[in-house]
Amino acid sequence: MHMKFHMPWGIENMLKIGKIWSRNQYARSARDVAPALLGQYIIHETPQGILAGRIVETEAYGGTYRRQADDGSHAFRGLTARTEPMFRCGGWSYIYLIYGMYCCMNVVTGPAGEGQAVLIRAVEPVEGMPIMCCNRHAERVTVNLTNGPGKLCQAMALTRSENGLDLCASHLYIASPAQAERISIHTSKRIHIDYAVKGKEFPWRFYIAGHPFVSKG
Repeated sequence: MHMKFHMPWGIENMLKIGKIWSRNQYARSARDVAPALLGQYIIHETPQGILAGRIVETEAYGGTYRRQADDGSHAFRGLTARTEPMFRCGGWSYIYLIYGMYCCMNVVTGPAGEGQAVLIRAVEPVEGMPIMCCNRHAERVTVNLTNGPGKLCQAMALTRSENGLDLCASHLYIASPAQAERISIHTSKRIHIDYAVKGKEFPWRFYIAGHPFVSKG
């Protein structure tokens, strides 16, 4: 059984969280949502405690760029049993397994049927760090704790069990900071999609410039 939905975290952090993201905020294209997620919190309420990270790196998948379909996206070949959550309306989780052992957390975006999502590539831990360290078999918090998609999923206890969750009505959600912060966003080509012919050139990776928890690529 999960903890009560939207239970506030510790006293010292209560003023840091603003509003939970609404369905409308996910309704845009992945290309638009990916940079908008930077600086936002991803929060997972677990039986062990609340785990929260500040999103510092994302990648957009699906749709088109300069009239070229994104062949780097799981949705490129259409709807399958695996990709079904990706074809829902914006505001659902899409978590898949890579290399048979690592999970990747994606936020579904856009209208139903389009197959767009944003991969969360890295977060800065902000709540539940002792639990995250235990999950990662780490002695202390370092950048290696959550500076990659597989690492952050392991740290934040995000598994295939959290695939297909409604981010607007479950124990996994995105929230804005209580006070907006000015950040510098850089872009680049996406990482580790050399299998894509056209998509590997799309400049759809977004990250907070100079942030230590951004992945090394």
